[in-house]
Order: sequence, then structure tokens, then C-alpha cells
Amino acid sequence: MRFMHVHARRLALCAVLVAAVASPASAQSQLDTSEARAFLGDWVMNLTTDMGPMNLQLNIRDQAGKVGAQFGAPDLGPLAEVTDITKSGEALLMSLFIDAQGQSIDVALSIVPDGDGLNVDLSAAGGSFVTTARATRAS
Repeated sequence: MRFMHVHARRLALCAVLVAAVASPASAQSQLDTSEARAFLGDWVMNLTTDMGPMNLQLNIRDQAGKVGAQFGAPDLGPLAEVTDITKSGEALLMSLFIDAQGQSIDVALSIVPDGDGLNVDLSAAGGSFVTTARATRAS
């Protein structure tokens, strides 16, 4: 009987560990939405790059009182979740990693409200790609 009890406990522990590893983390930023109301919404940035035009999307949401965001190029795959979101002065700062054809690339965004849009400073691949863009509300 004792053997079955120990075996059942081990089985339950294994099930919990497998569930924890297999389930996606629901991480989110710790920035209160009240500090970022001007940034909330769906935004589009049209960039001109050496490889032609590129459209980037940034969705900033209220997630249970905290700021949540997704960023990426819809034409290249699903948007990446942004969980590293802070505020410095008037700027919203975001850091994330995106998957670019199997390679992980760091992206940093500095976003400042300007009229009915956002001014965005974008740095990627350790600063190898740096640009500025204007984000407008998605229609």
C-alpha cells in the first residue's frame, strides 16, 4: 500500500512538471495601463528598407490593468508578445526577441506620442539595424 501511495505522488509531481513546461507562460509587463493610455490601440508602421517596403504592426492593450503588446510584420508570421515594457519620461520602452526564419533577433522600441500618431525609434540585431518611423492607427 505504501508503494502505491509513493508511486501516485511521483506520478502527480511528474504531471505537474510536464504541464508547467508544456503550457505557455502568461507573462506580461508590470507597467500599469494608467501610465500608458496615449499608447493604447493598434498601430501600423510603414518602413522603407534596403530590401523594399516593410509594414510593421504594434498592438498595445490593457491586460488586466497592465500594458500588454504584440509586435511584428504580419506578412512574415505571427506577432511576437512583448512583455518587457517600461516608461521613461514620455517614452514607452519595449524590448523583445523575434523569430526571423529560425534566428532570434533582439528588438528595442522607444515610442513617443505625437499628435494622432507615435514616433518610433527602432533598433534590431544589437544595433545593426536602426531606424525611425511614424506609427499611425490601423484602420
